Amino acid sequence: MADLSSEVFGIKFRNPVMPAAGPNVKNSGLMIAAAEKGAGAVVSKTFSVKPAEDPRPTMKKTVSGGLLNCETWLEDSYENFLYELKKVRQETSEPLIVSIGYSADDVAFLGSLLEKEIQPDAIEFSTHYTGSSIDPLLKVADSLKSSVKVPVLMKLSPGFPAIEELVREADSIVDGFVAVNSIGPALDFDPVKCRPSLGSEWGQGWLSGPPLMPIALGLVYRLSEIAAKPIIGVGGISSGIDAVKFLMAGASLVQVCTAAIHGGPATYGQIASGLSEWLDSNGYASIAEIRNMYKENIKKRS
Repeated sequence: MADLSSEVFGIKFRNPVMPAAGPNVKNSGLMIAAAEKGAGAVVSKTFSVKPAEDPRPTMKKTVSGGLLNCETWLEDSYENFLYELKKVRQETSEPLIVSIGYSADDVAFLGSLLEKEIQPDAIEFSTHYTGSSIDPLLKVADSLKSSVKVPVLMKLSPGFPAIEELVREADSIVDGFVAVNSIGPALDFDPVKCRPSLGSEWGQGWLSGPPLMPIALGLVYRLSEIAAKPIIGVGGISSGIDAVKFLMAGASLVQVCTAAIHGGPATYGQIASGLSEWLDSNGYASIAEIRNMYKENIKKRS
């Protein structure tokens, strides 16, 4: 059986498959179930100092297994969510990555609190909802990095207009990147009803799932050529072969959201098993053997 273990960001992972921050990990029960069902790490839903106020409905299935959603971040208080995270820490032994946002002051406050109360293995911060300028995001990165000792990961939005420049500038601050978040605004609706399917202003939402995968895969490839730090690939992964592609394109680990919303916490272990089966059937002994393989083959052509 192929070896799926690795060490990234100084953290040991039994396999490279974990949740992505989203509704699939909005409480301790879902996070604990992810670990119990085979995830190589636990990731929390993004939360902030102020609870979100999301319009209803927040989700809609769309083409080719995709999902549109107008959720923002956690609607519960950070005090309550800290209690949820403590339960995760008590009941699982897998690495814990906590996702937070959004301003420099918010992440500094929450990062310090998390390190004191939870001792996460890493902290991820989202660049969603923070504008299209690089300098404010660098300020957020620096603020969080200065407030904690654990690895800090920047989660990138695929629609950010200067994403390559952002990665170049942030590479010296953060310990790694998560690429990518959902993309939008996107729209779908029932033409018979001819009304918005989501509770947002004009029915707009963020697109995730399989339709996003080619975009995410392309960005992982491009950004891994720029970043010296490891990248966690995310976007439309729903099978072991999908995970193989991200690892070959330059990712060190992968995250899963939409597939787990559709299939439940068992999805993470199923993807990890599919990855292991693919490696075995193709004669690879470990994930280390396939990391960056696509990138290396591209370079051989030039």
